[in-house]
Amino acid sequence: MFIRGYASPESVCVERGRISLNAWRLEGVATLVLLMLTACASSYVVDGIFVDEARGFTIPLLREGWQRFELEGADLAFRAEPGGQVAALLVSCEGKQPIPPLRILARRLFFGIGAKRVMAQESVSLNGTEAIHILLEGRLKDTEVRVSSYVAKDGDCAYDLVYVASPELFQDRLPEFERFVKGWVLTEKGSEFKVQSRGKAPQ
Repeated sequence: MFIRGYASPESVCVERGRISLNAWRLEGVATLVLLMLTACASSYVVDGIFVDEARGFTIPLLREGWQRFELEGADLAFRAEPGGQVAALLVSCEGKQPIPPLRILARRLFFGIGAKRVMAQESVSLNGTEAIHILLEGRLKDTEVRVSSYVAKDGDCAYDLVYVASPELFQDRLPEFERFVKGWVLTEKGSEFKVQSRGKAPQ
């Protein structure tokens, strides 16, 4: 697995089509402080939607067949059962440093994956926000994995939405990950999230 230049994976193990992510090894005190600061952002879940008011975004949680788990460096991480596919949202904020271009952010995302083969790469729009989508295969500890990633940014933060699976199980949960990605929306920073009414629409 991977996190954009801030940490390197201690290991990712794939056994019989199941992927498990182990602890991340952080590189340097500055990185640790940065992750601590971003983790303190005001965030909560309401009506099945993860809301981060301070950084200004919302995204629906993955539910049926997905278990949320703690992954250091990730704001949200889910593991599918059965199958072991992993979906995650990682947010990194640079503070006063300028956010690099999307193509550089996307390249950094795949540090640690060997023998990479890019299967598709395209610019897309996620609810009005420019993003890069990359589909690739590679090797982790002599095991083939397939990855779908979306990388986007605003003025302060970069956002990685990532799905990792063994090639033979990749398609099984891909539609759910795509709905997860399409539900990600940037909002005004500091604005209060309002749950939409579930009443009947006007006739």
